[in-house]
Amino acid sequence: MKSEASSSPNAADTPVDWSRVQSVLLIRLRSIGDTVLMTPCLTALKEWRPNLEIAVMLEPLAAPLLEDHPLVDKLIIARKSVASRVSVIARLRRARFDVAFNMHGGSTSAILARLSGAKHSIGYRGLPLSWLLTDRTPSPGVVLERSRIHSSEQQLALLKWSGVPWPASQPRSSLVVSPDARARVRERLQAACDAGWNGAGGGGFACIVPGAAFESKMWTAEGFARVADHLTERWSLPSVVVAGPGQERLAREVASAANAKTTVLAGLGLKELVALLETARLFVGNDSGPMHIAAALECPVVAVFGSSNPDVWHPWTGAAYRVLGGERGTADSNVRGSIDTVRVSEVIAAVDEVLQSAATRAAS
Repeated sequence: MKSEASSSPNAADTPVDWSRVQSVLLIRLRSIGDTVLMTPCLTALKEWRPNLEIAVMLEPLAAPLLEDHPLVDKLIIARKSVASRVSVIARLRRARFDVAFNMHGGSTSAILARLSGAKHSIGYRGLPLSWLLTDRTPSPGVVLERSRIHSSEQQLALLKWSGVPWPASQPRSSLVVSPDARARVRERLQAACDAGWNGAGGGGFACIVPGAAFESKMWTAEGFARVADHLTERWSLPSVVVAGPGQERLAREVASAANAKTTVLAGLGLKELVALLETARLFVGNDSGPMHIAAALECPVVAVFGSSNPDVWHPWTGAAYRVLGGERGTADSNVRGSIDTVRVSEVIAAVDEVLQSAATRAAS
């Protein structure tokens, strides 16, 4: 059995002759969190082949995350209209990529990978329209020879099967903070302080993000309010309650239920959210895209999970974190899961543990 950290795969065992590869396309549609968790693949490729040209295809929702990313040479935006898809396919074929990876696993990304004109279009077998691809990878468990595999590792395993060496040290997610976004966030926080929020002190602030993609992933507004109170009372840490698109009412519900003075930030773009989480001392929220952004920025995380598997989706980070709830061995769904059973006392205990761990690490 070969080690995952093997410095170089056996060329005879891989479908791609990497000595002839100059450009690679990674297709990662839709999800913000999945886009963040794909960035370790950028590190793995560039550390192995610094001169390799890497293009990433995203839909508009997540594209701001990788704008100006130093490991992305080309960012291709795939909008959902037929005209846009036709134009994108023409652009892909002109680029003449050597390898196209279907990192998303969906039928649309399989079609785009195959029609890209790349000599090798690679994805996991058994997924929608995977038969279109030139090279089909066995399951991540077969590639890595183990069963407990994080989403980031699943994507790295796709590269490994094609011949990319498994990194000697596990690459973390990586994001870039825009200076302009950082300035805009600083202005928003200063305006909140001018309005009476007490987050301007040197102790920093916590970000509470109560929204999520599905109801099954959302903990209670009352629970988050009690956590905000505890952060103020125990840690003298004021809270910013972040409202994603369409989540303004939820964020205000959390803020109004809290006894402690909080501020609500709504209307943040992804770049502003990255800049906000860069400076936060703690993230408290659900299993969500913002959770993965916080983890990538090495912000300590307390995450409440519902109908998803923490083994696959836990924060991929070197920072302190705790996960509560979740359903190991199950897939995401819209069915209300175990998030209802997570108690406020458990989340507060996790907050204390993570903040103490972060303080200990900072002092060492």
